[in-house]
Amino acid sequence: MFSTNLEPVHICFDDDTITGDEITEILAFLQSDGSGIPSGTNELVPVDEKKRRRTISNRESAKRSRLKKKKRFEELTEEVNRLNQRNQELKNRIVNVVSCGNFISIENNRLKTESVCLEIRLLELYRFLVAIQSPISTRVNYITELEI
Repeated sequence: MFSTNLEPVHICFDDDTITGDEITEILAFLQSDGSGIPSGTNELVPVDEKKRRRTISNRESAKRSRLKKKKRFEELTEEVNRLNQRNQELKNRIVNVVSCGNFISIENNRLKTESVCLEIRLLELYRFLVAIQSPISTRVNYITELEI
């Protein structure tokens, strides 16, 4: 940027040769913004380059972030699927355990009933044996009980 309050500079050359130092001074003056600090392309390029690098870095960071987010989403999806499968396996096991429990309960009730019937039968056999081994009056009482 050039300042408008500068006086026009007329450079007159006595000969056609210009030294490198003179060119550098002219460029520095032309590039200055009036504050005496050169602000030419030597400083603009690094700022633009920094901005460009920052933009590229931000894009790469955003891309990494999106890839990381996508990977995390896929991992969580896999975990959800794995947990759903495990949940179904556990539900199936519960159904099997309940089914076995019901079967065992029914079998237990059947065995209890059979045990009571066998105890009654055993008691009847015991009474019969006692009646056979005892005198006749006991036999008559036993037979009378059976008929009642």
